[in-house]
Amino acid sequence: MGNTWIIGVISLLAVSATWSFETGHNNHISVISHTTPPSTSTTSTELRIHVARSEHFHLGHEVILTCSNKTWSEMIYTIWKINRGGTECLISSGVNDQPFDSCNDGKVMLNTTSGESYLKIPEFSISDEGIYHCESVYSGGSNSANIDVSVIVAPPTVSAWLEWEGSKRVAVCLAKGGKPAASISWRSTWNSTSTTTQNKDDSFRVESRMVLPEVITTDNLTCDVRHPSWVEMHNVTLQITEGDFIHLQQVIISMVTISVIMATLAGLYFTRKHLCRICPARPSESKPSQDYVEEVEPYASYVQRVNSIYNSSADLFT
Repeated sequence: MGNTWIIGVISLLAVSATWSFETGHNNHISVISHTTPPSTSTTSTELRIHVARSEHFHLGHEVILTCSNKTWSEMIYTIWKINRGGTECLISSGVNDQPFDSCNDGKVMLNTTSGESYLKIPEFSISDEGIYHCESVYSGGSNSANIDVSVIVAPPTVSAWLEWEGSKRVAVCLAKGGKPAASISWRSTWNSTSTTTQNKDDSFRVESRMVLPEVITTDNLTCDVRHPSWVEMHNVTLQITEGDFIHLQQVIISMVTISVIMATLAGLYFTRKHLCRICPARPSESKPSQDYVEEVEPYASYVQRVNSIYNSSADLFT
């Protein structure tokens, strides 16, 4: 009994991997899907599979969502519960029941040529974003899924550069403006850290920083960026050589050395100028003031006049 159940699960997954849509239904689909591992449980002879995943689509494109790979001949009923911004509507169909649709917005349940059921959104818009819960019950079990459906608004802008963080060299890779958030990885094995920030317009900024070792044996660094809006991965390559970093270090050391020399010279200049102000003047350098000369001249004239009078008086008595 255990082996039979395992074989049944393997067969179910194999059929799911090879399942395809009717020709023409998926010609214009742009989708990226992130799926968590399915959880399974058994109740007596029934097999239940639940999957949670997220899918992103371009505006205006046709969207097809699947819940089970079972054919309609095996199905008992399928229900889609759609929650968009807190408003819930229901689309269902069953073997013995009439189709039901409370959404009334163009979504419709259809079958492929082989009989598998799917939900079709003719022209995807922002108003179609939400959580799509489906449940398909068939003979022998059931499948259910929670699908987070959102719009691919815009691809991110990618850039990369090298910078210094203290004494460490850091390679930075940035993907900004994308919705949903991009994912960044480095082809080098050194440790890196990534931060994701949501902007006011619901776009995202993702930055990955990688600290480089002192010695690097490669000539370049490459960061790979993935986004649902791209068919192929984008990458940015940074050219990196030890010579460039040695030159940069030499420039920094030269600038520091020049700054120290200039500061030393400025200190010596101001110190000498201050000392000259407080030192006494040398005797040879001193000059008589104008006031002193003016005081001496009247005294000399007075002495000369006295001598002249004295000489005149002496001549009278001789």
